[in-house]
Amino acid sequence: MKTKTLQWIVMGFFALGFVGLAIPWTFPFFVMLTPLAVVVALAMLIMGHERPTDWRFFTAIGIVFALSYVIELLKVHVFFVEDVFFFGDSFGPVLLNIPLLIGLCWVALLYICAAVAERLNTNAVVKVLAGAGLVVLFDIALELVAHKLDFWYWTWEIPIWNYVLWFVSALGMLSIMKLLDVRIENKLATTMYVTLIIFLLLLHVII
Repeated sequence: MKTKTLQWIVMGFFALGFVGLAIPWTFPFFVMLTPLAVVVALAMLIMGHERPTDWRFFTAIGIVFALSYVIELLKVHVFFVEDVFFFGDSFGPVLLNIPLLIGLCWVALLYICAAVAERLNTNAVVKVLAGAGLVVLFDIALELVAHKLDFWYWTWEIPIWNYVLWFVSALGMLSIMKLLDVRIENKLATTMYVTLIIFLLLLHVII
């Protein structure tokens, strides 16, 4: 499928999600569809993937999935403890109070940010730093609506350490991808990233 077609599909997909979440009587149903939305977004990214995949690519994906789960586990049980930060029900089944879907969310986000950063005409270090910065920027937008969508909750004001943790985590995982010589090329990723940011900001205003 051509990139232009996929780009329109991505924008249409999130536009539909926005309308569904903006209408009070359809809001609960669309929130319940969160796991499906993550899977569909991943499927669209896969369709837009441009480089051949090998063991290094799948190893990197596996590492990101596993590390992200461990990071969230530490975040809930060690760094912030459950009376300060905890997950809602939108992500589906949990293990040790951590949604299993969270690993796929991290995989999708790291993939998107790595693909966007890969398009920069610069060295690997700057690309990794840029990718980590994009991850944090996404989290800043996501935190605006996460509690409204039953993703997760903070009982206190969101600490700056949360964003530091996101940056360091992303920096580490993107560095591992670079060390494995994994280069992600996907023109759809930029469209999805920008669409997601706009989607989250508009939701913040509407819901």
